[in-house]
Amino acid sequence: MAKKGETVINVALACTECGHRNYHTKRNKRNVREKLSLNKYCKWCHTHTTHKEV
Repeated sequence: MAKKGETVINVALACTECGHRNYHTKRNKRNVREKLSLNKYCKWCHTHTTHKEV
């Protein structure tokens, strides 16, 4: 069971070009303080683009 004050949170990643939310992942709030920004494939843009945490 999850404890109160859990440090790992679920986040959605949205494409910076088209805005679609393509990916969901987890991140540790204690270790990674800034928002995630990953280079992923967008199936609507048909190319690799930067996906940022929403």
